[in-house]
Amino acid sequence: MDKIYYNKLCRDKIPQIIQNRGFQCEVRVTDHDEYRREIVRKLIEEASGVSNQAGHESLVGELADLMITVGSVKREFGVTDEELQAAIEKSLNEKGGYDDRLYLAWSSDTDYVSQERTSVRDD
Repeated sequence: MDKIYYNKLCRDKIPQIIQNRGFQCEVRVTDHDEYRREIVRKLIEEASGVSNQAGHESLVGELADLMITVGSVKREFGVTDEELQAAIEKSLNEKGGYDDRLYLAWSSDTDYVSQERTSVRDD
């Protein structure tokens, strides 16, 4: 029997779906700390799925998966809808949204912090 190792958090019905298709799987319940790490890791995985979509229907499905995961992260870390909405409004006020479709190629502002990797060149 071939095995594919995933080593990641899965949705609640996945083991049953695998078994209903006539296959086997091994699952275990994570402890509190591991769940917190893995649900955040799953958030990154689901966001990546949005960027890999092909077409409107696929995009909607990937966004649904992402939103389900966001909901799980919110519940696990005790983030309320009101708290999140306030943070969204603050972020929009401070940094704006994406309506202008701006793409930042470079900046000389070395204090600007981004989650993405950057490279520094001295031209």
